[in-house]
Amino acid sequence: MPVTDHFPSTQATWIGTQLTIIEGATPDGPAARTAHRSVATYLMERYREPLRAYVVGSALRELGEPDELVAGFFAHMLATPDSLLRWRTSGLQLRRWLMHGMAFHGRTLRTDSRRNRERTSLDAATAAGAEPMDDRDGVHAFDRAWALELVNEAHRVAHAECDERGLLDEYEVFRLHVSEGLPYAVIGPRTGRTVQQCANATRRVGAMLREAVAELLRAEGVPAGEMEATVIEVQRLVSGG
Repeated sequence: MPVTDHFPSTQATWIGTQLTIIEGATPDGPAARTAHRSVATYLMERYREPLRAYVVGSALRELGEPDELVAGFFAHMLATPDSLLRWRTSGLQLRRWLMHGMAFHGRTLRTDSRRNRERTSLDAATAAGAEPMDDRDGVHAFDRAWALELVNEAHRVAHAECDERGLLDEYEVFRLHVSEGLPYAVIGPRTGRTVQQCANATRRVGAMLREAVAELLRAEGVPAGEMEATVIEVQRLVSGG
C-alpha cells in the first residue's frame, strides 16, 4: 500500500523542530541545551545497536570494543549541536550520515594509532598495508539493525495509538496474526470476532504501523520521492533480505 506523505519537509518532523529551536535560541541557553539533549538522547537510543552492528561487521572491529567505539563516537559527534546542524544541510538520510560519521571516526582512530606506531619505529608501510577497506558486511549489518530498531519503535507508536483509541483488542488480533502467524479461523474464537472482523482489525492496525514507519523515516530525512522505496527496503531488511 502506498505511503501517504503528509509532511513534505524534514522541517515538519520532531528532529527538525529541535534543530530549529537550537538555531533560533541563545547559544548554550536553556532552550538550546534542552533541544540538543533531547535529540542526542534520541540518537543514542535509536542508533546504538545499528552502529554497534556496523562496527562488528566491518574493519572497525579491529580498533577496540564495539560498545566503547560507539560510545566514543557519540561523545565526539554529540558534544555540541554543530554536527547535527550540518546533517540537515548534508542531503543525506540520517542513517547514512551517522554510518559515514562512524566510519570517519574509525579512520581517524586508525590514523592516530598508526602515527603512534610510527613513533615507536613500526614499519609504516606494513601498518598501512594491513588496513582492510571492505565493510560491505558491516553496512548490511547496520542496515538490518537499523530497520529492526525502526520497526520496533513503529510498533510502540502503533500500540500507543491503539491504546488511545481503545483499540488494543484489535492490536492483539494483529499481533496474533502477523507476529504469531495464527490464522483468523483460530484468532476469531479467541477474541470473539468473525474472520472478516479479524481481517479488518489487522488491516487497520497495519495501516497505523505503516504510517508510523513513514513518520519515523520522515524524521530521518527521507524525502517524499524516496519514501515508498525506503519502506520496501525496511520490509526486506526486517524479513532477512
